[in-house]
Amino acid sequence: MIRTFVALPIPDEIKASLDAAVGVLRGRNPGVRWVRPEGLHITLKFLGDIEEHTVAPLCADLDVAARTCPVPSLSLAGLGAFPGLKRPRVVWVGLAGDMEHLVALASAVDRACARHGIAPEKRPFSGHITLGRLKTPTVVDLGIGSVSGQFSASEVRLYRSVLTPGGAQYTVLHRSSLGGKGG
Repeated sequence: MIRTFVALPIPDEIKASLDAAVGVLRGRNPGVRWVRPEGLHITLKFLGDIEEHTVAPLCADLDVAARTCPVPSLSLAGLGAFPGLKRPRVVWVGLAGDMEHLVALASAVDRACARHGIAPEKRPFSGHITLGRLKTPTVVDLGIGSVSGQFSASEVRLYRSVLTPGGAQYTVLHRSSLGGKGG
């Protein structure tokens, strides 16, 4: 079994901008475990543990799903926390722009995964980039002004995630091009 998820990559210049914001947030929020820049992405679907023999047929279906979706143009849109600011577990930056394309892509990915026995999502898709996690919910200070940046995401990636004491390590297993051929 391998632990996997499907996500959109973040361009390096956006990662650098978010890392600078995290640098400010880190000083105000010592109880948060911050995501390293190389770990930043937009999760479309967390698959959990899947059988290795599922990867190839799943990738073929992800290619088909990605080809049907246009490349979304996105921008960073404010900071927030799940489930809320009073007892957060996750600190995130929101997204704006072609959200209807992003939601449609997440749905297409969800349907592709369901064909391989992966349970469909019960909650509505909420496009965001996770910046940090809290083991113990506590009030966070996100008042650093604004974060900004615009980018396009042209491919969907299937990632393997290996949990280590130093944080999760991600490996790209497959790339599927949006609105074009995957591979």
